[in-house]
Amino acid sequence: MAKANLRLKKPSSYAPLASRVAVLDVLWGGISPLAAFLLRDGTIYSPAGVARYCVISFFVSLLVFQWFQTSSPISRFYSLRDAFELFKACVLIAALTAVASFLWTRLEEAPRSIPILHFLLLAAGLLGGRVLLRLRQSYRDAPWSQAAKNVDHVLIIQASRLAWFFTKMVEELAPDRYRIVAILDDEPKLKHRSLNGYPIVGAPADLEKIVADYAMHGVRIDKVVLAAQPQDLAPGSWDDVSRLCRKLDIVLQILPERLISEDVADRPENVVVAHPTAVAIAPQYDLTKSLDRPFWTLKRAGDLVLALFSAVALSPIAVVVCGLVLIDVGIPVVFWQQRVGRNGAPLYLYKFRTLQTLFDRQTKERRLAQAPSAIGRFLQTTRLDELPQLWNIISGDMSSVGPRPLLPADQPDDLEVRLMVRPGLTGWAQVCGGKLISADEKNALDAWYIRHASLWLDLKIIVRTIWMLSATGDRRDEKAISIAMLDRSYGEVVALPHAAAPARNEPDGIVKSA
Repeated sequence: MAKANLRLKKPSSYAPLASRVAVLDVLWGGISPLAAFLLRDGTIYSPAGVARYCVISFFVSLLVFQWFQTSSPISRFYSLRDAFELFKACVLIAALTAVASFLWTRLEEAPRSIPILHFLLLAAGLLGGRVLLRLRQSYRDAPWSQAAKNVDHVLIIQASRLAWFFTKMVEELAPDRYRIVAILDDEPKLKHRSLNGYPIVGAPADLEKIVADYAMHGVRIDKVVLAAQPQDLAPGSWDDVSRLCRKLDIVLQILPERLISEDVADRPENVVVAHPTAVAIAPQYDLTKSLDRPFWTLKRAGDLVLALFSAVALSPIAVVVCGLVLIDVGIPVVFWQQRVGRNGAPLYLYKFRTLQTLFDRQTKERRLAQAPSAIGRFLQTTRLDELPQLWNIISGDMSSVGPRPLLPADQPDDLEVRLMVRPGLTGWAQVCGGKLISADEKNALDAWYIRHASLWLDLKIIVRTIWMLSATGDRRDEKAISIAMLDRSYGEVVALPHAAAPARNEPDGIVKSA
C-alpha cells in the first residue's frame, strides 16, 4: 500500500503571491541548453537557433520554478523529498522547452538528443549545487548533524533543529498517529519557506486564524507542539498560545519535555478515539466478488485515458477559467480541501477558487462574509470549478464515476461500502438528485452503484451528467432512489431498471435476486 502524503498544502489565505526563486537557478535554466549544444557538437553551428532555444528554456524555467517552489526549502534542512521535487521540475522544464521549440521551429536547428542532454545538465547543476550547499551547512553544523487510522493533526511552533528532528521522528516512528500540518515561527523572513517539506505559514500570534483557515479546508488541528522552551518565544506569545489552545480544546505540548511520548492517561488503550479523517471499515455486505471483477481494473485504465483526453480538450476552457478566477479572487487560483478517499485515506480535492480567502492577505482580518461573486456562482453552477479534479483522476486518487468524496464531518454512519472504491468526479447520486436528495438517500444511491457498477452504467452516468449540466439541472429520480433504498433495506442485489421486466408483487423496476 502506498504511503500517505504527510504534507498538507497551505490555506489560500497564506499562499504567497509569488514563490521565492533563486536567480542562479533561473540563469542555469537558460544556460544549460547552451552547454548541451556545446557538449554534443563542440561548437555552435546556428547561433540564432541556439539563442531561441535558450530563451525559451529561461522563461520555462522561471514558470516551473515558481510552480514547484524549488527554492523555498531551507538549505540546511534539504531532504530527499525536496530533491525529488526538483528532479520532477527539471523533467518538466526539458520537456516543455522541447515542445515549445518544436512548435516554433520544428527543432530543425536542434538535434533530437539536445532535450535529453539539456535535462541531464540542468538536473546535475541544480541538484549538485544543493548537495554542495548542504555539505557546507553540514560541515558548519557538525556537532548537530551527528545528533486511515486515528491521526492527530499537529502544528509545530518554532522552525528549529528540534522541529526538524521531530518531523523526522514522526515520519519514521508514528506516521499513523500524527500528521504534521504546518510550522509557525516569529521570524518574518522564514514565512512561505519550508522545513523538511512542511510549510511555515505564519507566526504563533496568527494561531487562531490559521486554525480557522485549515478548518475551512477540512483539517481540524488536534495538537500544538512547541519545539523550543516557552521563554524562547516573543514576550507574551506563550500565554496567548496557551489560552487559545484551552479555548479551542487543542492539546498543547512542550517538545523538549514530552517529545512524542504520552501518558497512559492521555489516551487509554481500551478507549477507541474517533477521528473524522480516519475510518475503520467493517463491510456490512460481502462485496468480494463484485470488487474482484476485471471491470475495476479496466475502469482505472479507462479513467486514465478519459482524464488525459479531457485535460487536453478542455485546456483552453481551463485557461479562460484561470483568467476569470484571477480577476475575481486573485492568486492562488486553485483551492484544496481534505476529503475522505478510498479505504479512508486522506484525499486532497482540488477546485478552482470561487470565494475570497477566509482572511485578508494583508491585514489578516477575518472577512465578514464568504459569498461567491457572479463569476463564482457561474463557475459553481456550470461545475467548471471542478476541472482541476481531472488531476485527481490522473493521479489515481479519484475515478471519473463513483461516490463523491465527502468532508470528514459529512460522512454517513454506514460508510463502509462507499469507501471501498475510488471516489468519483460524478456519480449515481449526483445524476439522481444531486443537492435535492438527503444524505441517507445519497449514501444508498452510492452503495447501489458500487454493487451494480458496469461499463454501461458508467456511460449512462456520464451522459446524464452532461445533460444535467447543459439543460435540466438537478432533478430527483424517484424511481432510482426507491430502488436504492429498497436494495439497502433487503440487503440483496437489485437489478438495473432496464435489465429486466418488473417482477410480480414487487414495485416497478425492482427484481430481487435469487
